[in-house]
Amino acid sequence: MKKIICFLLVLISIQIKAQETELLTNWKFSNYDFGNAEALDFNDKNWENVTVPHDWAVQEDFNFSHDVQLTMVVQDGETKPKYRTGRTGALPYVGVGWYRTNYSVSEKDLEEKVRLLFDGAMSNAKVYVNGAYVGQRPFGYISFYFDITKFLKPGNNTIAVRLENFNSQSRWYPGAGLYRKVSVIKSNKTHVKTWGTFITTPEITKKKAKVHVEVEVLGTGTCTIVNEIIAPDGSIVTSKEKEVSIKGEEKFSEDFIVSRPKLWDIKTPNLYKLKTTILKEGKKLSNYVSTFGIRTIRFNLDGFYLNHKKVRFKGVNMHHDFGPVGAAFHKELFIRQMVKMQEMGVNSIRFSHNPPAPEALDVCDSLGILAIDEAFDEWKKGKVLNGYSKHFDLWAKKDLTDMILRDRNHPSIIMWSIGNEIMEQYTPGAEVCKYLNAIVKSIDTTRPTTAGFNYVEGSIKNGLATTVDIAGFNYKPGIYHKIREEYPNLKFYASETGGALSTRNSYKFPVVFDTVHNKRGASVNIKIYKDGQAGNYENTNVPWGYPSYKEFASQEYNDFVYGEFVWTGYDYLGEPSPYHDAKSRSSYFAPVDMVGLEKDKFYLYKSQWNKEEEVLHFYPHWTLPNAIGEKIPVVCYTTYAKAELFVNGKSYGVKTKEKPLVPEFLANTIKKETSGGATMSQLKAYGIVWDSVVYEPGKVKVIAYNKKGKKVAEVVKETSGEPYAIKIEEEQKSIKEGEVAVYVVSVIDKKGNICYTYNKNMKIKVSGAAKFLASGNGDPTNLQNLSKPERKLFNGQAVIYVQSNSKGKVIVKTNSGELKGVNDVLIVR
Repeated sequence: MKKIICFLLVLISIQIKAQETELLTNWKFSNYDFGNAEALDFNDKNWENVTVPHDWAVQEDFNFSHDVQLTMVVQDGETKPKYRTGRTGALPYVGVGWYRTNYSVSEKDLEEKVRLLFDGAMSNAKVYVNGAYVGQRPFGYISFYFDITKFLKPGNNTIAVRLENFNSQSRWYPGAGLYRKVSVIKSNKTHVKTWGTFITTPEITKKKAKVHVEVEVLGTGTCTIVNEIIAPDGSIVTSKEKEVSIKGEEKFSEDFIVSRPKLWDIKTPNLYKLKTTILKEGKKLSNYVSTFGIRTIRFNLDGFYLNHKKVRFKGVNMHHDFGPVGAAFHKELFIRQMVKMQEMGVNSIRFSHNPPAPEALDVCDSLGILAIDEAFDEWKKGKVLNGYSKHFDLWAKKDLTDMILRDRNHPSIIMWSIGNEIMEQYTPGAEVCKYLNAIVKSIDTTRPTTAGFNYVEGSIKNGLATTVDIAGFNYKPGIYHKIREEYPNLKFYASETGGALSTRNSYKFPVVFDTVHNKRGASVNIKIYKDGQAGNYENTNVPWGYPSYKEFASQEYNDFVYGEFVWTGYDYLGEPSPYHDAKSRSSYFAPVDMVGLEKDKFYLYKSQWNKEEEVLHFYPHWTLPNAIGEKIPVVCYTTYAKAELFVNGKSYGVKTKEKPLVPEFLANTIKKETSGGATMSQLKAYGIVWDSVVYEPGKVKVIAYNKKGKKVAEVVKETSGEPYAIKIEEEQKSIKEGEVAVYVVSVIDKKGNICYTYNKNMKIKVSGAAKFLASGNGDPTNLQNLSKPERKLFNGQAVIYVQSNSKGKVIVKTNSGELKGVNDVLIVR
């Protein structure tokens, strides 16, 4: 112990920079394809000054000529290709982008090691330093780094990056540019390799936990390695030192015992740190800090267990864009998304269909959200003309390896997904699946492998679903029981669920469900509304899709299924299926729209998943001028036992949910893979419904009762009057310099009711300690430029994003016709 204390004192006393990380945020940018922009003497004086993370395409105008794709979507039952627009968001992401920046180093720095790390670059990155080619990486979602020491010179250096996106390289909006962080890491020549630690917790009891540590070190000579485990409260709980001889690259391991460990769990996401320090002759050469959690995971046939407790996945799939902000990653915006998801009751995320920004996993770690890390949407057989299949042979092993090396210490990650709906599931032979599965196992055996399959019979018979440890099945609620019956030892979960469409506060009457199916079980008579607004009754969907309550019923009936991942948590840019012809540029699937405002089905999920809050929500809103005199359904999502509806004082009766003993849609053969559409009776199993309510303007009220009939809550809605004011509400009272803040804008009447029929244009002005960044309104058909300071309100609301650039107060002003609004509450600290 005395020896350890001495070493710790040495660590404190030696004033040497052991490792230094610097973000490269200020760059010059051009969208023109210069032939020699990497040259040291290239003149970039007229290039645009940008801040990285940066998405060049999201700042431009929508135009459906940008992303016309001639493609055949097998998942939709298509048998021949057809032209689609809006699939990748109708933004000009195709083309070349150049970035240049300057970076200074000293002669002392060049005696050590300098690495250039990209968290992601979209896409086909080629990197140059001082005009010299350093390396490339085609995959836009993967993190990568280069040792650039030999390319640098003392003083000023030029770093240049060429990126190129191709038409038909994606099925959704991929983003464009240096859309994630770029860092320079300076360290001693002897240092822990980037992503070079692997921390596992093979044995855990209440009294103690065994922590196994593997460390890869680069360098030469005899050194002392000190490993310290730091508790969530910042105290050092245990440490060890080891004298080692390093010859190029060496791997070392240590085992530690942590007494009375604080477990990482959904409710208590306790995080430990491993600090690895390398010393030589009493001098600190370098250090490396890794975050980890102490927890156990287990997948049994009857369910998933976290720390020996059964946990059902209440999950959502998440695309990587932030709507109006595009693909540029802002950690605070991802936190905003995850906090909203946790409010809905979400406990798990499937990152679809690519590795996320590393900071997204940090957020999952800190909030206690389980995660599936997914590598690919394509293998050798492509879905789009210029997709990942073009790079698979040369890059798949490297990309998959780097994903696992980068992310393997995150306690939130519970599965490695090697693919989604890959075309190889339709043909015999599982060689590619076995190849990728073996790569994962060569690096990490503490987590299972998985993949998402949309063809159950083929994926099993062709050997893919049985190669991975855990199978994921997309949109199959009607046959979970048949899968277990025919394949009793197959472990699986619902990797994608849902597929019903909605737009916030939009309602279509009459409400008619599509109950006609083809032999596969897909919906046949899908209602497509010409205005591009899908309504909110969950009665319209893609052919293979269905409402949330259908999945709830199947999951309850089949309690061995590990849980579900809804498609998706938030609406995202691209994939407006099936509204391509309505000139839509974003999706319709989620319970939360693209700007983060809740749709009605948010409260359905919350009533089922969030066990800590009571829910009482009903729809539609009560400003429906086109429905006067019509009979409409009123739907209530609630955690309470009973509810009573009043319209202008008239009671429509006390009602409850009407749940059948067995779901009515279960198939009798595994071949009927699709469960498209739904019925009103299925809705009544999870919502309280008053079928034929005569709409009349005025006041509507729902009173909730407990099982004994006692009134416990009520919600009142009122037909809005004339627009009176613009209300601007900040979501946070303060932010840090450089962060993004969000404001919700609503047009209200004199009583404070939202004017849901108000859809006029609004001008935006931001001043003080922030600049205007973007705005949106949740309307998939709105084609206004996202980066210009004006926005039409959609059903009375919109959202403004600002980015702080100094300390002080932020002032946001809006005007629409005679209406004006102002907010000066937000402080940048």
